Amino acid sequence: GVCKKMEPMMIGVPERVGENGTELENALQYMIQENFPNLTRQANIQIREIQRTPVRYSTKRSTPRHIIIRFSKVEMKEKMLTAARKKGQVTYKGKPIRLTADLSAETLPARQDWGPIFKILKEKKCQPRISYQTKQIFISKGEIKSFSDKKMLRDFITTRPALQELLKEALNMERKNHYQPLQKHTEVHRPMTL
Repeated sequence: GVCKKMEPMMIGVPERVGENGTELENALQYMIQENFPNLTRQANIQIREIQRTPVRYSTKRSTPRHIIIRFSKVEMKEKMLTAARKKGQVTYKGKPIRLTADLSAETLPARQDWGPIFKILKEKKCQPRISYQTKQIFISKGEIKSFSDKKMLRDFITTRPALQELLKEALNMERKNHYQPLQKHTEVHRPMTL
């Protein structure tokens, strides 16, 4: 498979229309100074590249896009991620943000897994989202619902017949694909009765 280097990301830093690379670098320096003042004394922090994640869907986003950071030296990335894990809560101008490795490669299988359900909910204007913890999130009867796995979703839709009907095919299709090899397996080894 494709092995992608996990780049650090700052998640939750406010975004300004027309911001440039210098402003993103300043935001990174500010965050490092605020959370890890020792790092700035220890090492010369050289940034190879810094950018927001590309705009894929709507430009009317309610959350700011992530900032992806590529350092010139891998050690700097390691030091910063280790310091972030030790500190627990990272802040930017006093507000909590997340500093983590790029999750896109890690979460790809789970995002693909939710794909058919996401597509149906999107067509029905339920505003589905797949969050960075790979949960399926959508709006049902005006409430935001979040599910970390398909079993939770199956249990929930039993209380919503319209939603159950809507997602029945996507969930059953998966169930069939999931259990088919097992059925074939048991058929092969079943003793023949005459």
